[in-house]
Amino acid sequence: MCNNLPHNVNDLEYKYIFSNKSLFLRLLKRIDKIKIFKELTEENLELVDKNYVLPDFSEQESDLLYKARLQEEEVFFYILFEHQSTVDYNMAMRLLFYITDIWRDWLKQFDKNQFKNKSFKFPPVVPIVLYDGDNPWTASVNLKERIMNFEMFGKYIVDFEYILIDLNNPEEMVFKYKDVLSLILKLNKVRTCEELERLFLDLNEYLQGAKEKEINTLKICLPAALKELGEEKIQEARDILEYITGGEGIMPLFQNLRKIREEWYHEGIQKGIQDGLQQGLQQGLQQGLQQGLQQGLQQGLQKKELEIAEKMIVKGYSDEEIHEITGLDIEKIKELRAKHNN
Repeated sequence: MCNNLPHNVNDLEYKYIFSNKSLFLRLLKRIDKIKIFKELTEENLELVDKNYVLPDFSEQESDLLYKARLQEEEVFFYILFEHQSTVDYNMAMRLLFYITDIWRDWLKQFDKNQFKNKSFKFPPVVPIVLYDGDNPWTASVNLKERIMNFEMFGKYIVDFEYILIDLNNPEEMVFKYKDVLSLILKLNKVRTCEELERLFLDLNEYLQGAKEKEINTLKICLPAALKELGEEKIQEARDILEYITGGEGIMPLFQNLRKIREEWYHEGIQKGIQDGLQQGLQQGLQQGLQQGLQQGLQQGLQKKELEIAEKMIVKGYSDEEIHEITGLDIEKIKELRAKHNN
């Protein structure tokens, strides 16, 4: 396992994740405090291909910038997204510098006569900070609190507030639903195999309704998210993800016997019904369908139990464990084991 990771590896990972418009839109709608993101669609979002590097902060640059347009009205604004893994007490000031640079850059498309006009206005910039560090976020979200004696100057001090998404907070709105966005963000907080197991036991729920490009993003960012668990766990996580999302049929990552048995039993029933329907239709309408269903169901279940038992023998399960999961007689299991050994 590599311990000498570049200082910005998590920044790069979040840039990749939220360059996916679908995932970024999920995030915006989840944190919509001002009720304006609800009108957005993927077609209204445009990723701005530019970084704003601050000369005052040599190792820091803006993470992501989106240009957004509302559907019904010709109103467009910028969304500035920043990721932080440590508390930065200058965050509000950094965001101010980014915002002024965005406006400066935006002005370049106009001549001086245009922006001197009374009706000329600047586009809104909505700053968002996502924090996934281990310690509580203690920096103020208001700019004015970085200005000395700001109370004395009242409304004449420049000020704004940024939206903070604190992944340390279990009540954070981004975790309100079990979906692919919550799964990705939780994966980035996984530090033990037990935490990973708890997530993957509910994987089907998290992936319900996920788009293919969102799942592909999840697969690609797995190594970075699970880097602290090592290559073996990363590969196991990939395998279970492939199993759940329709890849090669392999044994699940975690040996939760009851869950595995239910999944396999359900799969056997479905195959039995399929076989029964096909055979029943060939034999005739009512009688053939009933007989085919019963026979196909029985054959499908028996065949599936034998396939499962053979896989478990290869995996090194004991006769008792195989009996517990498949329901096969111990004698039949021993026959299969002897056949396999030969």
